[in-house]
Amino acid sequence: MGRRLVVAMSVMLCLVTSAGAQTPEERAVARDLIAKHGDAVIIVLGTTKVRVNQGGKEVQNQDQRLQSLVTLLDSSGLGVMSLTALDPSEFATAQLSRGRGAGGGISVTTEPSELRYRMADGREVPVRVVLRDKELDLAFLRPMEKPSALMPAIDTPAAKVGVLDGVISVQRLPEVAGWQSTAMFFTVQAVVEKPRTFYFLTGGTAGSPVFDTRGRFVGIVLRLKNEADAAAAPFILLPASDIREVAKQAK
Repeated sequence: MGRRLVVAMSVMLCLVTSAGAQTPEERAVARDLIAKHGDAVIIVLGTTKVRVNQGGKEVQNQDQRLQSLVTLLDSSGLGVMSLTALDPSEFATAQLSRGRGAGGGISVTTEPSELRYRMADGREVPVRVVLRDKELDLAFLRPMEKPSALMPAIDTPAAKVGVLDGVISVQRLPEVAGWQSTAMFFTVQAVVEKPRTFYFLTGGTAGSPVFDTRGRFVGIVLRLKNEADAAAAPFILLPASDIREVAKQAK
């Protein structure tokens, strides 16, 4: 019960801190985005086997529950999520190696299994990983079997945003909050254009789609693998146009 309370309080804190002085029109857009695209923002469930090795010997082996956001990109069920959320091995290795000099001979490997979409209506659809892009921190998933019906997807036009523009993140709350769809308002803190375009946001959740205040698709929130970079800019947004270009390789 204590852990569930902490999770619930964390969710509420995120909702409170993302709130701002939005106009009635912007709030209406957010509600419309939930109605139109909420079902395309789902949860991937699974199990991650975590192995910790030191000096060439396995010192820890455990299974952890996987639960992370996925955004569906087309009606065939192609979904995208943060690769680090699916495979946190590099990030975990870096954390455990801190202060141990030269890495301390520690390495972490992770292996996700039993992956499945939890759809908005509660159905669970077995999926597999079809593409990983370590550079962009993207993982693409697809149903194991062709869906019998078209699946919901984010198919709105892509848009660009600028510094201090407001954006809307459509998310799905975890099990403790009843898997409900929600929308949160954030602000673009900075725009990095080289070597490729990224947006830094005031908040976000890895795997969630972000829209401008006119309802156009801006991009997907990712999770930085480098600990130092994550501390400086924890919420990074990859443009929708780049994601759709990489997604072509998964079709």
